[in-house]
Amino acid sequence: MGAGAGTLCAVNLLSGITGVAVPLSVLSVLTAVVGGVPGVTLLLFLNLLIK
Repeated sequence: MGAGAGTLCAVNLLSGITGVAVPLSVLSVLTAVVGGVPGVTLLLFLNLLIK
């Protein structure tokens, strides 16, 4: 559980350098907590597809 939340935080903290950010919402936090690192990867992939 903690790895996904930590990864989501790291992605958003490094967004100034990488230019990649995941908007924080209940759905994104729930996906990160339940899915872990693969859940955050899924969020990043969906962010890439939608933009």
